Order: sequence, then C-alpha cells, then structure tokens
Amino acid sequence: MSEVQLPTWARPAPLVRRWVDRARGTESDDLLSLRPGRSLDPVGVADLVAWGGLVGTRSLLVGVERLRLSWSLPRPRLAASRSARVDQFWDLLRAAVVEAGPGRLALSGGLDSRALAAAAAQEGVAVDVGTFGDADCIDLPVAAEVARRLGLPQVVSLLEPEGALACEERVWNATDGTGGPASAPGSPTDAAWAGCTRLLSGTSGDVIWGDTPLPGPSPPARLKRLGLAAPPGLSAPPAPSWVRAPEAWTNLWTRQSAVTWNGVLPRLAFTPVVPVAWQPDLLAFCLALPPEDRAGRSLLREVLERHAPEVGATALPPVHGAVHDLDRAFRAEPWRAELQRWSADVEGLRRVGLEPAAVARMVRQTLRGARDRAGFLSRLRAVWRWGL
Repeated sequence: MSEVQLPTWARPAPLVRRWVDRARGTESDDLLSLRPGRSLDPVGVADLVAWGGLVGTRSLLVGVERLRLSWSLPRPRLAASRSARVDQFWDLLRAAVVEAGPGRLALSGGLDSRALAAAAAQEGVAVDVGTFGDADCIDLPVAAEVARRLGLPQVVSLLEPEGALACEERVWNATDGTGGPASAPGSPTDAAWAGCTRLLSGTSGDVIWGDTPLPGPSPPARLKRLGLAAPPGLSAPPAPSWVRAPEAWTNLWTRQSAVTWNGVLPRLAFTPVVPVAWQPDLLAFCLALPPEDRAGRSLLREVLERHAPEVGATALPPVHGAVHDLDRAFRAEPWRAELQRWSADVEGLRRVGLEPAAVARMVRQTLRGARDRAGFLSRLRAVWRWGL
C-alpha cells in the first residue's frame, strides 16, 4: 500500500481522524488507544446512537476531542450557460478519473458511479468495475448491464447474511469503535478485492448532491426509553460564499465525515481507496451548481445523455435500494442468536448507560420482523462493545 502513489486529495480531511487528550497532552489516530482510564461520554454516546456518528469535535470518551482538520477547496468558475456546464462537468469527471489512475471502480446501479465508469472507459483508463450486494440486490443486474455496454470487465461479490458479523471486529477497530454491523456489509469484499491496485470510489455522490441528508436525530422518546438524553444539534464550519447548496455542505461535514466513510475505513487495510468525487475541482463545481442543475441530479443526467447515452438514465433507468438487507440478516442465524445474546447482557448494557429492557424490546421486534431497525440496533451494538 505504501508503494502506491495516490493523488494528494485521496485522503481528504474528514476521512482522517486525529484525537487529542487535552488533560494528558497526548494525541493519537486511534481513539481506542486512548481509552484506558477514561469513561464514556454520555453526550458522545447519544450522538452516535441518535445521528449514526460523532459530530464536530466530540468523541466517545470524556476529555478526548477530535481535531477539526482544515479543508480547503478552490473557487470554481462555472460556465454561464447550462449547455456549457454540461461539457464542463464531463471534462471534470474525465480529469478526475485520469488523475485517480488505474484500479477497480466501484459500480452500483446509480448515476454517479456509472458516470465515472463512462468517463474512465472513454479516457482509456485501465479499470475494471466491482459490484457487491445481496444475491437479490437490485443494483447487480443494472451494474452488470452498465459494465457490458461500456466494455469494462466486472467483478461481482455476493454478500452472505453473516458477512457483517464475520468482519465486525475489524470494522469496529478501523472506525475507532463507531462502526456497527451497518458499517460492515461490504467488508467481506475487502480481502477478495485486495489484488486490485486501488479502489476508485464514487462514495459521497449522494452527499454531494444533497439528496440523502443525515436522518435524525432519533425521536427523543425513544432515546429516553434507552436512558439517553437528546444529543446536541449538528454543526458544520461556515460554507464558502460561493457554495450554492448549503444542505450538501452540511452533509459533507456531518453525514459524510462521521458516517459514510465507516464503510470504507476497514478496506484501507487491504486496498488504497481513492474517493474520486472528492477531487477538489470536481467537488467544488458540484457544490457551486445552481438549484436547477442540482434538482434530481438533472445536470448529471444531461451529461450522460450527451456524452454517454448508452448508459444514460433514458436508456438504462437508475435504481436505488439497499445493497445489504441487514434487517433480514438479523433474523437469520447466526445473527439471531448473537442479537439475543448481547441484548440479554444486562450488566454490559447498563455499563454504557443503556436501558436493557428497551434494547431487548427493540431486538425482539426486529427478530419478529415487526420493525426495521437494523441501523439503530447497529449503533447500539457499537456502544455495547465499548462496555466489553
């Protein structure tokens, strides 16, 4: 991994965690190493459970903070006409995949990854494409058709229900103890895909467009039943004056920095990850687009219709859905037995400030199929592990 030359932007500031223990005057990239002698911070725990990640400078440990790393973007120069912006966007996509270099490009059934795949194919970048998901994942056939039309070799990895459980320990450590089972679905592909030079990822596409905001917080009544107080609100640094999409900026500093990357961090042990959508010129361009270009990703749709119509939304409608059905996996063995085991750990749950009866009730509802709460239980599971 150290021998692979990556673009300087390939590990953007939100991906890098740096923790500081103010009282002891020590710093570390590993929050777990700072744990001895420290108790859990109830505010940080509430943050993780309610939002799905840690926000701002908070951590899960009392007296330990996350350094706010600087992150700057160039001021973009958008073309005046819509038609010219279509070509400008395409040029930026092409330049980004060329700079990212050869490797395996993550390909789903959506528009962002197929645009990168089309740009790589037209530029002659030596890539194959990789797709993963449950056997009945709706992404798989669409991604396969995109790969066929672009003439790119495809590597498919089918996820087993217990895959997240098998990789949980590595995910938990790689994410500094914030990644639960919901962060682990793609991890079974990591070792299998380790032979590729690098993974070119379209990760953050949904966040850049602002159409997948961070949900939450969880209802205060639910948090109260669990023994948690409502967490503080989200915060983000002020956006540059030229940003036309404040919701996307907030997403980048909250959902993206704290949550989305949890699924990528474990992979770094095997393969360098290049988040192509974070290429500074490309990212700045997307953030500066006017609302009419952003709505429904209309500009991206037009880019594909003009420059790669064979994989455009008209020729091949995009799909959206869960890559891995964790609720279904929870209802199957060995997850069923494991959920029952840890939800019965009364002492362990109380040790981290959770109300055991409330956790057990949520687990029972999930196992009966009465509630879809995989994401929420995943976060409770991560907190519980801190008490082990």
